[in-house]
Amino acid sequence: MNENKPAKAPKRFIRLLKKAMDERRGEMSLRQVARNADISPAYLSLLLNGERGVPSNDAIARLEGVLNIPDGELFKSAGRPNHQALEFFRKEEAGSIVRALAPLPNSQLPTVLKMIENFVKRQRRAKSK
Repeated sequence: MNENKPAKAPKRFIRLLKKAMDERRGEMSLRQVARNADISPAYLSLLLNGERGVPSNDAIARLEGVLNIPDGELFKSAGRPNHQALEFFRKEEAGSIVRALAPLPNSQLPTVLKMIENFVKRQRRAKSK
C-alpha cells in the first residue's frame, strides 16, 4: 500500500529554524515559540524533525519575527517568496521583468542581483535628498 506522506521541508529551512531555536533556548521553549508564532507545539516539533512540509507564508513570517530571523531569510531557505516578493509579482511590469531575465544562465544572476541592489540604493538615496 502506498502512503501519501507530506513533502518534507528543505534541510536548509530546518537547519536555519533549529539554529534560531538554539540561539533562544534559554529565553523561549519550543512551546513558547509555537504559541508566539500561532502554530501548535506538535507541528513545530514535527517540522524541526523533518516530518512536515514548509508551513504557510504567514507562519513563516511569524516564525521569523518570533525568532528574530532577518526578514526574508526563512522564506529564502524554504524556497518561497516573501511578502515583498509577492507584492512585486502583483505589479503589472513584473511579468516583463521576469521574462527579460528568464533566458539568463544561473551564473549571471548574482551579477544582475548586485546591479538591481545598487540601483535600488541609488533610488533610495535620491529620494531622501
